Amino acid sequence: MLRKVTYRHRQIQLPGSPCPAMPFRPALILLLLLLTVSGVAHAGMVDPSARSVELTSHTRFIVTNDEPGPSEVTRLPESRWQKTSDDINLGYTADTYWFRIRLTNDSAQPLERLIELAYPMLDKVDFYALRDNQPELMAQTGDRRPFDTRPIAHRHFVFPVTLPANTTSEFYLRIQTSGALQVPLTLWQNNAFASQSDTQLTMESMFYGVMLVMTLFNLFLFFSFRERAYLSYVLLVGSALLVMAGLNGASFQYIYPDSPALHNYMLLITVPLYQLAMCLFARDYLEMGTRHPRWNRLFLVLIAATAMCVIGAFIFSYDISTRLSVMMAVPVGLANLVAGVAFWMRGDKSARLFTIAWVALLVCALFTVLNKLGIAPSSFMANHGIPIGTSAQALLFSFALADRFNRERKAYFQEKQAVLDAMKNQRETEAALLRASSHHEVTGLPDRSLFERIVDQAISNNESAVTAIFMLHLRRFDDVNKTLGHRHADELLSLFASRINQLVAQTVHAVYLEGNGKDTICVAHIEGVSFAFALQDEDQERLMSQAAELTARFAEPIEFMGLMLELNFVIGASFCEDAGEDAQSMLRHAFIALDQAGVGTSEIAIYQADMNPYSPRRLTLMTELREALRTEGLTLYFQPQVHLSTERVAGFEALLRWFHPEHGFVPPDEFIPMAEQTGLIKPLTQWVLQEALTFCNGLDAVGCDATVSVNISAMNLREPGFCEAVCGLLEKNQVAARRLVLEVTETAAMLDPKRSLAVLRALQAAKVKLSIDDFGTGHSSLSYIRQLPVSEIKIDRSFVMEMDSNQGDATIVRTTINMCHDLGYEVVAEGVENEATQNLLRELGCDYIQGYFLARPMSRTDALKWLEASSWATSSSLTT
Repeated sequence: MLRKVTYRHRQIQLPGSPCPAMPFRPALILLLLLLTVSGVAHAGMVDPSARSVELTSHTRFIVTNDEPGPSEVTRLPESRWQKTSDDINLGYTADTYWFRIRLTNDSAQPLERLIELAYPMLDKVDFYALRDNQPELMAQTGDRRPFDTRPIAHRHFVFPVTLPANTTSEFYLRIQTSGALQVPLTLWQNNAFASQSDTQLTMESMFYGVMLVMTLFNLFLFFSFRERAYLSYVLLVGSALLVMAGLNGASFQYIYPDSPALHNYMLLITVPLYQLAMCLFARDYLEMGTRHPRWNRLFLVLIAATAMCVIGAFIFSYDISTRLSVMMAVPVGLANLVAGVAFWMRGDKSARLFTIAWVALLVCALFTVLNKLGIAPSSFMANHGIPIGTSAQALLFSFALADRFNRERKAYFQEKQAVLDAMKNQRETEAALLRASSHHEVTGLPDRSLFERIVDQAISNNESAVTAIFMLHLRRFDDVNKTLGHRHADELLSLFASRINQLVAQTVHAVYLEGNGKDTICVAHIEGVSFAFALQDEDQERLMSQAAELTARFAEPIEFMGLMLELNFVIGASFCEDAGEDAQSMLRHAFIALDQAGVGTSEIAIYQADMNPYSPRRLTLMTELREALRTEGLTLYFQPQVHLSTERVAGFEALLRWFHPEHGFVPPDEFIPMAEQTGLIKPLTQWVLQEALTFCNGLDAVGCDATVSVNISAMNLREPGFCEAVCGLLEKNQVAARRLVLEVTETAAMLDPKRSLAVLRALQAAKVKLSIDDFGTGHSSLSYIRQLPVSEIKIDRSFVMEMDSNQGDATIVRTTINMCHDLGYEVVAEGVENEATQNLLRELGCDYIQGYFLARPMSRTDALKWLEASSWATSSSLTT
């Protein structure tokens, strides 16, 4: 006969309440996984005065696979019953377990007691009492059965029993569950159980109340600030409350007592939901989406996985869903903990309390886990680790949100204060910025734009006066920087600027830029260590006299750091000559004049139109040179070279010519540098080589095997694959390499000695002859030239043209010829203009001559005609 007893208890409206005798399950992993070991015990003596008795030592158990009936179980031999351990924790099992409890009441009065099974997660629990050696079913309950099947309305399984006087009573529990099998049994006095239950209920109510208040408060913060971290926290705490209420059995008792199926679904759903909330909170609180993209991707995967576990609760079986939740607990817990530690190590202050909260949860949960695994004994922390850890985590998370809120608020007020301070100093800042935008920060002088504007005004206001701009540039000021350091060099520059400004301001011809009286400024800082000032007067000569006086004063030594320093400088001057000329163009002209100022002198260089290398003509030629090369607007001329001892033509030098349709003849000295600057030198040299080798083929046609010399640039020596390109052209035109002579100036060879030497040696290995052109005009080292694989030296025309009348030039040429012969070089003399020079060179032993006395440069056709008609070409042959 089943008995139903309604036990007095308080009703609470919270979604769950913890129980003291039952360890809480971790929301992520172990919440559904607890099993117990049962034991067999001899009959225990019941002390009538004892408030409670732990029944573990009085309990024995058996495992039955064949589902015997109660009568069969009670008649099993004693040897079949096994002793229980200190904790009846049997883990996951699908077997049916029977537990036997023997209690002896040796008092003269019957005792009314309650047996509490403090683990509400068991599927089916049948309670039997042995009456007259026959088992009597007292209750059939479990969380797979409606709540009203319980003999006492309590979230734990509580069975009222009567222990007759002077009698040993036996009670049997048949338990079957798909989750963890844990059987914590306690015998209670009725009043003691009621008192303990009330105390527990009060504590649980306080706990749930605090958690609920925290949830509502953070929900309010979310609606106030619209920050997702607060909403994630609400979801986290809410799901934690549902998990604990489900594990404690409180939700089953108060919310859906008639729906055990819903109770089991809620357990399967809330656990992965709690994990999902943890990942969402971590992602939002640590701002992974904007600050940590890699971690953000990991947590998005975890969020998707936990969401799938929530959905899986409706698809998979109870066992599979439970195990999926357990499996997800490991990566979720580790990811949150490692992310917190990683961000904390990076200096993220938000991660400190976050990490501590996770450590608190995991440490507290570890006590419970080790206890459920049978490694650690039962203790307060083992029984209450999960609710304590969860509470600590929720509280610390709340503190973390509050801490971040305070820091953000502090930052907000600091930013606001900074804005107020900025507004307070705005006028001063704007004034300083305005001055800084038009003045040099070191010297404090006006800049170029202000100088040009004021000088333009001065020109327009006094059109009858002559206006001159003077540009002063300090030379070798880098040496000052290296000697004194930048800070002292800046001080010296400022002192020099103040001095020249004071001197210019004292003259009545100066154009004032700003200020008045002692603060008058007449000098502008243009750039680097360059300054400018303007003078106006009716007489240009008087202006130049005044400028000369100022220059002399500028050159006086300046005292600095106990030293008397002389600062070297040059000055470029420009006058306003045209009515439409402005300060900008005058300043540009002064710059150009500055470049022409004498090296080592402080004299003033005055701008002249013919010294301007940046004229419109030059810009036009730079543009049209490429077109001339493409359309064959260039021409190659040839000037013969004669071998003096045989008086026969030995070679021709190829000379490039450009006859511009508008500007006429453009000298190579003008357009070759353009080609080097614009990158045209490579295709230009290729074109010249091709034309020269074509001329070689023309020489072969008239029976002449003379060489052809081609000048190459320093840029060619730095081209990758230049030697290969030359050899390719020789092969293409079927010209022997010894017929080609490449001339390079000694200055060009010195620009990149290592690279130049490697290319020249490669050309020599290809049997191309090499020559040093314009020898004597560069700044080369004889030791370096001796390393060059050249076979020929060409003496520059400047030494040859007047050697018949200038003994000094003759001495230089004689010395050069002797030196070159001693070094094993042949010598070519350029600039032979008359027979006397030719005869003198023959006496000095020169090998080859070239000049107008022989022939001027000619086109290819004219050169071949000259070769046929010239006496020099009779029986011409290549002389080696």
